[in-house]
Amino acid sequence: MYAIEAKAVLSYFLGDWKMHRVISDFGEITGRATFRLNGESDQHLDYKEAVMLPRLGEQKANAFREYEYRMTNAGFDIFFSDGATKGQLFLSFAFAQASILTSHHLCIQDHYDAEFVFLSDDEFELSFTVIGPKKDYSIQTRFIRA
Repeated sequence: MYAIEAKAVLSYFLGDWKMHRVISDFGEITGRATFRLNGESDQHLDYKEAVMLPRLGEQKANAFREYEYRMTNAGFDIFFSDGATKGQLFLSFAFAQASILTSHHLCIQDHYDAEFVFLSDDEFELSFTVIGPKKDYSIQTRFIRA
């Protein structure tokens, strides 16, 4: 299994990635993601994704999201960088082992469990499971360095 040190995780992410996402009860999405150094700190990265939601005949990105990744002693925190929740903490990840970061987050009554798995220098996966009174879905995203 691929191993990565906590202090190297942000530099690992830097660059452009192709992404393939599977959302339960919805379908598949493809797109691109970019991690760039944040101008305020070398311990922060800006993440932007542009994906194609399945729409009849449309072949261009039609959904976008931005986050800020901030390094911590144990892993990193992800903050929203756009929309009504801009600046709010989304998830905190801590290393469970040398190639896996995990997170649990309670948002009102919804439980978010997430996991990063580093597969190689050029490939990682991010998985979410969300369970609550009105939510029950999973998201698996595979990133391959572009």
